[in-house]
Amino acid sequence: MEGPEVHSHHHGSHSGHRWFDLTASICAMVVSVASLYLAIHHGQVMQEMAEANARMVTATSWPRVSYSSSNTDAAGLTEQIRLTLTNKGIGPARIEGMELSYDGKPVASADALLKACCSGDKGEAPQRWMSSANGEILRPGEEKNFLRLNKAVDARQWARMADMPAKVAIKVCYCSVFDECWVTQSSANNKAEHVRACPANWTQYRD
Repeated sequence: MEGPEVHSHHHGSHSGHRWFDLTASICAMVVSVASLYLAIHHGQVMQEMAEANARMVTATSWPRVSYSSSNTDAAGLTEQIRLTLTNKGIGPARIEGMELSYDGKPVASADALLKACCSGDKGEAPQRWMSSANGEILRPGEEKNFLRLNKAVDARQWARMADMPAKVAIKVCYCSVFDECWVTQSSANNKAEHVRACPANWTQYRD
């Protein structure tokens, strides 16, 4: 005669030692939390590295455009009026806009500037070379003479021409290859101000 059937109960991976199982569970939880922390920290480190690399790339591509004027040619030998933009930065500069004022009033072209400052007794304009700066890309170290005036034969006209740069004020907006933009003003000693976009309300100076 057979005895009653005995059923065995399986308890998964439990060892039968309560404290051992509890300790193993706690260790597993600690490892999981530590892994999560390391993953989050690694992500933050990678993001910080990416931001640092982006700042470094931006810094090595930073343009800086300034305005200057001269009463001689580039060699310093011939009397000549030159109005010049120079990229003194370490990255290319894209000229997006320029406003030129003479004696506090914006002028829209070289002809308007010369009429305001330098017409002779008969109203003739001095010989000149003009080159638009708007839309131009200046390489690091590159200069652009956007206006050159030869010395006038008429002494009084040349005197007015020689005085003209002192009454000229320039505002220029330019951007880097990463579309970061700045405004430089000659009235602020060519200090560059970071802007979100180039101003749309300027009286644009054209050649």
